[in-house]
Amino acid sequence: MKISKDVMLSPAFEYAEAVRNGTIKTGKRIKLAVERFYKFIEEADDKGFYIDHDKGMRAVNFFPNFLNHTTGKMAGQRFYLAPFQAFTIYNIFGWMDADGKRRFNTVYDKRAKKNGKTAEMAGLALYCMSFDLEMGAQVYVGATKEDQAKLCWSQAVQFIESPVSNPHLRTMGFKCYQREIKFSRTQSKMMPLGGDSKTQDGINSHVSIIDEYHAHKDDTVKENLESSSVSRRQPITYHITTAGTNLQSVCKNYEAAVIEVLEGRNEDDHLWIMIHDLDEGDDWEDEENWFKANPLVGYGLDLDNIRKEYIKAKNQPSKIPNFKTKHLNMWVDAPTIWIPNEIWMKNKVDEIPMYKFEQFGAYGALDLSTTTDITAFIALSEPDEIGDRYIKPYFFCPADTIEHRSKEDRVPYKYWVDAGWLIATPGNVVDYEYVKDTIRSNYKSLNLERIEADKWNCEQMAQELIEEGMEVSYFSQAIGVISFPTKQFEKLAYEGKMKHDGNPILQWMLSGCVIYRDANDNIKVHKGQSNKGGKRIDGIIGIIMALGGSMSVEEDTGGKYSKPMSEDDIYI
Repeated sequence: MKISKDVMLSPAFEYAEAVRNGTIKTGKRIKLAVERFYKFIEEADDKGFYIDHDKGMRAVNFFPNFLNHTTGKMAGQRFYLAPFQAFTIYNIFGWMDADGKRRFNTVYDKRAKKNGKTAEMAGLALYCMSFDLEMGAQVYVGATKEDQAKLCWSQAVQFIESPVSNPHLRTMGFKCYQREIKFSRTQSKMMPLGGDSKTQDGINSHVSIIDEYHAHKDDTVKENLESSSVSRRQPITYHITTAGTNLQSVCKNYEAAVIEVLEGRNEDDHLWIMIHDLDEGDDWEDEENWFKANPLVGYGLDLDNIRKEYIKAKNQPSKIPNFKTKHLNMWVDAPTIWIPNEIWMKNKVDEIPMYKFEQFGAYGALDLSTTTDITAFIALSEPDEIGDRYIKPYFFCPADTIEHRSKEDRVPYKYWVDAGWLIATPGNVVDYEYVKDTIRSNYKSLNLERIEADKWNCEQMAQELIEEGMEVSYFSQAIGVISFPTKQFEKLAYEGKMKHDGNPILQWMLSGCVIYRDANDNIKVHKGQSNKGGKRIDGIIGIIMALGGSMSVEEDTGGKYSKPMSEDDIYI
């Protein structure tokens, strides 16, 4: 195909050349997308395709001519597409087939979070409602939940109704209603559509935006939209997404098929592909590689904000998968447990050096659980000269329930007793005298500063220990209190500073821990909703409580995580 001067000077060629010569840093798959663009040009005449420069530029120019940014520091300014966005928009709307219809009817566009997905899709929707000149065009944003779909739809509303919006949209015929946007000149409309929407009947989609495709459990919404568009002259299905944490998801499977096309093993002349991600073998911690997944850096996205999220993830390793998926656009298999076993076992030592407790001091924690369950008493040493802490756990269970517990929990209670990992107390309930005897006999040798106790099940024993002259404090398990020591436990475990002797009960309990995170980023360990394996987590909770006690301020100023009790003053 002969290329005109206008096409040569188009945003598409400018971006393609910048990727080719390395001016713009991208990953392998964007380089392949650019080479595919040049291949399209080479094969255009033979396959009956051509570029309509005016149509491509009309779509690109729609954004700054009709749209203003509506939030943040750029609010009120014209919406100029970044080079990678202009490359895609120009190609989608500029390439035509022999009948004068759009060449591309399907798009797969994957990029990291905060790289302009929502605003660009909202703008594309408004453009197709107006300048496509398709009478009765219906544009849908399809998501797993209608609330998610409304994010893009709401951005389109803001483009029309915001105080800083461009008034041209209203004067040309756009009007917003409770659940839809209408364009009067073509009788077109835009609506959000979720898997939970009350009805999906009567759909005749012209543009189907499959929003955050990685979150879709199946293709119900997508297939409904695609099947509804078969009577349209030039429909578009636009998959827009960030990577996710389900490697078996419909999105991941679709991406695998898309990559087959991108790499030339399969062919689809009507599919446009843009995958902004790191290359295999790239160091995810190297900032230079972050540009590959974040093409909007320098065009509204601040690299420093990504740095801040990286620091959070490094300080709290359970956030690393989220950082990789959201900010580096990497597929990461969702962890089934909080701290992987391989990380935990890197903290293993052959034997606990008990002199560390005598030399550096320690904090204890007591969780009595129910009388028929495992009771835990944990001692945690203060950090030694290199920052290592050592865990000495004591676990108790009723002897008469061992056989039943072994079957119910599917773990070898009897072996644990025989090996000395578990103390079996006579009878069918835990004999708390055995627990107290263990604490009494080890209190001084462990050099315990204080014992942290859970008020809800340890109040009586705590009072008895106080009466015997031991220092005991109630430890609140409210999420706002327990969050910080939980994060510190995680950090120390990843750093290899939470030393243990491979106690199989602790290992089993850790494998049952799931993290709950609230809106304020506070975290708390729990068993998970199903707890199918009957796993207990008391020992891990005990370590966190002891760590919280260790990290509290001096007694005379009041504890940050717990407050010491006396016989006359019990803190509730």
